[in-house]
Amino acid sequence: MAQKRKKSAPKQSGQTKKKFPVKKLIAAVIAAVLVAALVVFLVIKTNEDNARHALRNTTWLSQSASNASGDEVDIREVYNVRYSNYQGRLVFNSDDTFELWLAPGDLEDGTHSGKYTLEGDAVTATFDEGTVTQFKLNRKDGSIRSIELDYDEYTVRFFPG
Repeated sequence: MAQKRKKSAPKQSGQTKKKFPVKKLIAAVIAAVLVAALVVFLVIKTNEDNARHALRNTTWLSQSASNASGDEVDIREVYNVRYSNYQGRLVFNSDDTFELWLAPGDLEDGTHSGKYTLEGDAVTATFDEGTVTQFKLNRKDGSIRSIELDYDEYTVRFFPG
């Protein structure tokens, strides 16, 4: 008896594997990087704006000072006054202007004013007569705790008033 050969199912030739979508992956990675960069930019910009707004409509009072050697000095020595409760004043207005009062006497006589801009941890102050100086911002936990400025041979620290 002749054996019959079983016919086997035809072989599927050229079974195709699905190719990995490299182009789609690259596009997704690029999109994710762009979104992350945008988020980082917005966070940084928001923090800068918040810091600028944190200064608006605030009053700061001088409460301590140090000399060129870094030693603490009585604030009365800085302003050359005998008043035990004398304090200078630094005011930031809502229109990006400031007022600085350091001299004893009438507010009209000792007040200096101008425009300010915030640049990182410093305020660039441009006085009305053209002088430009910087006030250093001291931060803790993201909040401005004090502002330092140079006055004669002293560094005067202002705290929220």
